[in-house]
Amino acid sequence: MTNPARPRQAWRFLAGLLLSSLALPLYAFNLDSDKPIRVESDNARLDDQKGTATYTGSVRVTQGEALLTADKVVLYRGEVQSLNRMVATGDPATYEQPETQQGPAVYAEGRTIIYQADEERITFEREAFIRQKGDTFRGSRIVYDVAERVVTASSSEDDADDRVEMTIQPGRDSGSNNNSN
Repeated sequence: MTNPARPRQAWRFLAGLLLSSLALPLYAFNLDSDKPIRVESDNARLDDQKGTATYTGSVRVTQGEALLTADKVVLYRGEVQSLNRMVATGDPATYEQPETQQGPAVYAEGRTIIYQADEERITFEREAFIRQKGDTFRGSRIVYDVAERVVTASSSEDDADDRVEMTIQPGRDSGSNNNSN
């Protein structure tokens, strides 16, 4: 007779292993960096009263080698006159970060990408997808807590067939620099 606690322990171990192997070191746009954030688009509108800058039409946001592309990007300024939030929408909006000393290359997309600097959080919504070193993570909503390095994914509440999906490449040392995007 098998111990009913053993499958639960195995599942917890496997789930922990899978999540730790996909502990995405997304560094997003580092607002403390000396590197400027550059925005290119077809159109731009600055609303100083609201503290927003809205860019539309083939928008490209870069800082160093990090690249965000979208149909529309809205930048929000905080109380201290600095950028504290960025909302990108597209079909899809994409985020790419090349391999760095801090971690491997990352490709991510969603119809909406929200970067909240003050909360150190990146949220990918609606058809969210992240790929890193051949591993993939897919869901209706993926939230990455940059400070804690915690990924939380959820499926759509109004679609019973929508499920969170992870694909982990086996037999790979988690510290290796194998980058098979």
